[in-house]
This record gives sequence, C-alpha cells and structure tokens, in this order.
Amino acid sequence: IKILQTNPQYNDFKILVFSGDDDSICSTAGTQAWIYDLGVEYTRLWKPWRVDGQTAGFLTEFVLGTTTNAKFHFATVHGAGHEVPAYRPKEALYMFKAFFSGHW
Repeated sequence: IKILQTNPQYNDFKILVFSGDDDSICSTAGTQAWIYDLGVEYTRLWKPWRVDGQTAGFLTEFVLGTTTNAKFHFATVHGAGHEVPAYRPKEALYMFKAFFSGHW
C-alpha cells in the first residue's frame, strides 16, 4: 500500500480483493480484518451490489490517500465459497466486469 501511495507510476492502480461469504478457508471476517489493519480510509462502506435484482454481495471502497488516484476495493459475494467463480459464476463475472470496466 505504501508503494501505491508514494510512487507516481502507480497513480491509477486498482486493487480488487473479493471473498465469498460462505468461505470456510479464508473467511470474510478474516479478510476484512487484515484490510482494516492496513489503516486506509473507506469512501464507500458495505454498499450492496446486485445481479438480476438480487443482492449479490457488498462492496467497500478504500482511498489510499490524497497523493494518488489508486483505489482499493473489497467485495463480498453472497453464497460463494472459497472458489467464488465456481460457486457463483454469474455474480463473479458481473463483479469482474464491474471492476475492470471502471464501474467500481
């Protein structure tokens, strides 16, 4: 994170960390804990995201400081286990498209 905050070549870098909320290997709570330990501020907290009108998970966006445009996103995927695309393929595809298209 410090590299992204201080190195101009990473000014527009984006990070997506995602977690299935039924993951018994790397729990959402554990993932959330290490992200919060990074000490970065959030701009959006637990915003629901939907696929076909149903809540597919929640999105939190973190800001990495005032000297960079780099962004850090944490998304949960409802009903997914450790291998999110295997458990929720439609939701995983939507999540990746939203992230890579700049929608998130």
